[in-house]
Amino acid sequence: MVSSLRLAEISKKWHSASKVTSPTAAAAAAAACPRGHFAAYTRDGSRFFIPIAYLASDIFQELLNTAEEEFGSPGDRPIVLPCSADRLDQILAAFRVGAGKKSSPSSSGSGRSGGRSKIW
Repeated sequence: MVSSLRLAEISKKWHSASKVTSPTAAAAAAAACPRGHFAAYTRDGSRFFIPIAYLASDIFQELLNTAEEEFGSPGDRPIVLPCSADRLDQILAAFRVGAGKKSSPSSSGSGRSGGRSKIW
């Protein structure tokens, strides 16, 4: 399990890395992760900005545990989740629908929460 504190440390390390080795890495380094989110990638290379609050859920705990079993601990590389971009879109949509039911309609449209971009 990756704690939110450890995730923040890893994120800072990735963002402060000065060595860029490819155009894709340069594009990834140029795109800043929104405050309160962490960047994770899917098997097919899509990057998602996931709200840190989602780390408390059983779904993300299981995804991170499975990712660690399959790919090892992140260390100096990005977090890769063991699912497709479509599946992660479904998971994030379920979280947004659940959050929309708990909050007022004006506060449920957060635009960048769970955003994704294809990088490879």
